[in-house]
Amino acid sequence: MWALIGYNGATVDEARRLSASAWTDRDLVTAQDISGDGVTDFVYRSDASGRLLLRKGVKNTATGGVDIGSLGSAAASSGGTDTEYGASGWSSSSIRLLFGTPDANGDGIPDIWTLRVDGTVRFYPGSRTVLSGSGTEIIGNGDGIGWKSKLTVG
Repeated sequence: MWALIGYNGATVDEARRLSASAWTDRDLVTAQDISGDGVTDFVYRSDASGRLLLRKGVKNTATGGVDIGSLGSAAASSGGTDTEYGASGWSSSSIRLLFGTPDANGDGIPDIWTLRVDGTVRFYPGSRTVLSGSGTEIIGNGDGIGWKSKLTVG
């Protein structure tokens, strides 16, 4: 896993390796302040467990932003462990694509959009701790197709 730091529209200032371990069964969903403490966190999908996990960043006291190294491993993160953000049903066999966005519903918390394998698109309002519920269907598959043929979200 790599962080590309200082993107300015044409280049990046630095590419920093955060983790040498493979992330082949994980998908990064979003890197934003989820917990509300002013520090970037990230949410990722563990395809093996079918869950979403939250890794809380540690504040960089020199810059006021995130200590980018704290996102490289659960042990280096705030609290020293990843916490469950979405309990079950998040595997790629159920949700083909998922994408985190800035707040879309006005509550100040980043949100998640999904494209399910049946072609429906669902919106999940963010939470500071744990996502609950099954989201809101935004695009159905009444025609039997929905968005099944879409290659990406976001």
